[in-house]
Amino acid sequence: MSDLNVSVATPERVALDLPVAGIGSRAIAYIIDAGLLFLGGLVLYFLYSLLNSDILKTLEDMSGAARVIGILVIFGLMWIYWTAFEVIWNGQTLGKRIMKIRVVGADGSPVTVLQSSIRNLIRLIDFLPTCYPVGLITMLVDSRHRRLGDIAAGTILIREHAIDLGRYETATSHAAQALSSADLESVTDLLARFDSLNDDSRVRLAKKYAVKLGLAAADADSMDATRLKAYLETRVKDVARG
Repeated sequence: MSDLNVSVATPERVALDLPVAGIGSRAIAYIIDAGLLFLGGLVLYFLYSLLNSDILKTLEDMSGAARVIGILVIFGLMWIYWTAFEVIWNGQTLGKRIMKIRVVGADGSPVTVLQSSIRNLIRLIDFLPTCYPVGLITMLVDSRHRRLGDIAAGTILIREHAIDLGRYETATSHAAQALSSADLESVTDLLARFDSLNDDSRVRLAKKYAVKLGLAAADADSMDATRLKAYLETRVKDVARG
């Protein structure tokens, strides 16, 4: 098990320590998924053998182009398996779920369809020439144990049982609902240069964001600059804690 943690800051300015999945757990998860795909292939082979009793002869008679197309179809089915499960199961395939690891964005956000599509498309390069030597070397060299597909897609694999991903979700408090990420950046910037602004500007801006953070307009009007600053600092800390 890997002890590597990666610290990231979410768009909501919440700090997360992501426990990166080790190469061993990733390899076992892959073996489980590959075994499942192999069993699926055996079932399809058996069903096709009921219609064609001489499958080997059929394969020998296939042209080079037909064989290439067949290989691409097989890879396409595998790509669909990994991508579909990662999107539907929030970053997990069956193997990843068993091993309690999960694909997420580099900032800890849920993996997107595009990210999953890219990382699993480049799986073909990571696999070359066979059994993932390219991917293994890349994971050993990379500080986040990423293979080429993860680097291209902007994803990492984490141990899901060691982190509460719910902290990443938008806070359900009124403050988090009221402020967008851009607004939160603005409030933080305002607090950083609060004392350097003239009194009129800082009071006006502080009142604007205090109301967005849930303070009644009448209460905001009754506060001076010092009290408004204290209120903003408290509310921003509440949002950061999620």
